[in-house]
Amino acid sequence: MRIVRSAVAALPNRGFAPRLIDHASFAASALATAAVAGRADVVLAETPPLFLAGAAVAYARVKRAALVLNVSDLWPESAIQLGALRDRRAIAAARALERVAYRASSAIVVPTQGIAAALAGRAECAGKVEHVAPAVDVAGFACEPPRRDGPLRVLYAGTVGLAQGLDTLLDAARSAGPAVVEVTVAGAGADLDDLRRRAARERIDNVQLLGAVAASAVPALYAAADAGVVLLRDRPLFEGALPTKMLESMAAGRPVVLSAAGESARFVEDSGAGVVAAPEDPAALAEAFRSLASMSSERFDEFSRAALGWAQAHDRGAMADRMLTLLRAARRR
Repeated sequence: MRIVRSAVAALPNRGFAPRLIDHASFAASALATAAVAGRADVVLAETPPLFLAGAAVAYARVKRAALVLNVSDLWPESAIQLGALRDRRAIAAARALERVAYRASSAIVVPTQGIAAALAGRAECAGKVEHVAPAVDVAGFACEPPRRDGPLRVLYAGTVGLAQGLDTLLDAARSAGPAVVEVTVAGAGADLDDLRRRAARERIDNVQLLGAVAASAVPALYAAADAGVVLLRDRPLFEGALPTKMLESMAAGRPVVLSAAGESARFVEDSGAGVVAAPEDPAALAEAFRSLASMSSERFDEFSRAALGWAQAHDRGAMADRMLTLLRAARRR
């Protein structure tokens, strides 16, 4: 695999304007390096960031290649619902760019049924939407079963941003208390500094905020935990979301404590791999921690086995084969 690196204005994720500058600089830089990237049959681009999808349209035309978009989140709709994008002109421009990118694509790959349903009815997406479920490297997360001694040790590993609403996690940890749960948060994002200040101010001592960690360190963090926790805010947009961090917890054989609704909640309930609490409901999440902490070893082990079984059904190898089939079909088109 040959990698051509582009420049980027790597600004802190502290506001909408810095994020736009970051995304726009990478999209422009990617186009500037197109000449040295060589020939291509297919251009595969990720969105968001939406600017990268827009740049990919021009990139694919320069290469005379098919364009395949991997849509991991509906943008700008997510930014609008979270209140990060309010200006009418900016919203109109973003939606126009979104339509251009979808219209130019040979295939649009989505990770959830919810996103597939949202796009399927759009004229510019007709006949292009392909569902490829999230995948996980099961072998990379293999670890011993949890020890289950003392308080329930829970790991949150992922972005600490607007979509997750980790204030709910701090409230739940404080309510449940250190005798019931100890929470570790590994990850960075727009809300991290505020959470640190709040945890210190309110003396929430059973929550440890590590900040950014290397991806290679995450399996060891799960090995030291009893369960994983995943949160999404209570927004209609997230009814169709399926966070990949759920699969990482499952691959480690750790039950999932999910504070979310919709497709992700059905995934956990159908798999029998954890417990579900209503989104943005600290009392419900605290009760989920208490339930898991007081659970019998036999029942807890059932959750662990179910989690690992579902992760194995989403192993990265099978999903990579599916993606390769789609890329070949796009090239033929």
